[in-house]
Amino acid sequence: MALCQTELTRLEHKFSSYHPDSITSLINQLAGTGQRIPIDTETRSLFAFIKALWEESKHIFDPTTCVLQGLYHNDGAMHASHDQLTEMLKRVGWRHFEITAEGAHMATKGALIDLNSCVRPYAMDSIRKLLLAQKVTNAYIEIDQDVATIGKQPDGANWLVGLRIPQYTHSAIVRLKVNNMGFAVRGDFEHTVARNDELFGRALSPVDGQPIPGLLTVAVVAQNCITACSAANIARLKTEATGIKWLEKLDLPWLAVDRQRNCLGPLAPAN
Repeated sequence: MALCQTELTRLEHKFSSYHPDSITSLINQLAGTGQRIPIDTETRSLFAFIKALWEESKHIFDPTTCVLQGLYHNDGAMHASHDQLTEMLKRVGWRHFEITAEGAHMATKGALIDLNSCVRPYAMDSIRKLLLAQKVTNAYIEIDQDVATIGKQPDGANWLVGLRIPQYTHSAIVRLKVNNMGFAVRGDFEHTVARNDELFGRALSPVDGQPIPGLLTVAVVAQNCITACSAANIARLKTEATGIKWLEKLDLPWLAVDRQRNCLGPLAPAN
């Protein structure tokens, strides 16, 4: 447990946007100044992972959209004017993020990046590797919507995760076995935005700052947490039909909740 806590603390201090001295915070503070923050091999690898998500999602997965969150109320309704939104969109765009031999830099003044949702699955896999190196045979590691496991429970029972049915929040959609696997959920069907009798998730488009008309929730089981997170993230940021087709090509167990709160996918409960 001490080993796990030490690793989590290290990654939090290094990458969390809530830590004032993290790499993320320093990049945000120096955005638009031309000054680069020196980065090590681990950080370059994480940024390479983010770039791969950005490219695979056709530039819709974008850590700089965090700057737009302040334009919306907690219920998802926009309180900003059209001019304010237009001005804030100038600060959005992972294409403005630069990495050179000297370090990392965000070229646009006032731009912000938030890597927390990417660091969590990386932390899960990192802790799992540390425990495996210590010959641990039974472990369940969870932070928020990300899970990584080793073996089964000590008594031989399966490690299980569950998702609730949208229409009946106290019932489980399904219980999933995640022995020696990674698991990730992206999106939350319980926190949506309603516009013109349509439901939208809270993910915002870096193009126009509007909610994306995609799947409300996507859950994926994979060999590691990073892979599960990648699949869930990209699928949620596509339109519904495109996201479903993309998931079907992955050959991974998945479950999705669409904008009518229907459950879809190989892991969805039988009707």
